[in-house]
Amino acid sequence: MGFRDADGYLWHVGRLARFLKIGGEMVSLVQVEDVLQRSVPEGVEAAVVEVPDATKGSRIVVATAAHVDERAVRSRMAETLPAIALPRQFVEVAELPKMPSGKIDYRALTEIVRGLVQRA
Repeated sequence: MGFRDADGYLWHVGRLARFLKIGGEMVSLVQVEDVLQRSVPEGVEAAVVEVPDATKGSRIVVATAAHVDERAVRSRMAETLPAIALPRQFVEVAELPKMPSGKIDYRALTEIVRGLVQRA
């Protein structure tokens, strides 16, 4: 997604589809998140976002609104997903930001997670 400013410059402001490229391979964040939802304990809100990675271009980070056993969740996810699509990091946030529709606000969540990951 993007826009053209008054001077004719194009500005990139986000992705329409939730895909990212890791080490040259395309990964669907929707697919990863679907597997994540089946891997976390019932009632735990969790989502995946992309953060920059100096080596591979991007990496997947899980944001949860409650503490989870990362090793157990990653192990369950590995039963379905290839290694390249497995999250490398988990962060706990107070709550996942929502849009007025009640859906997760991925743009806001990405900013929160990137801020937490940069401080770590």
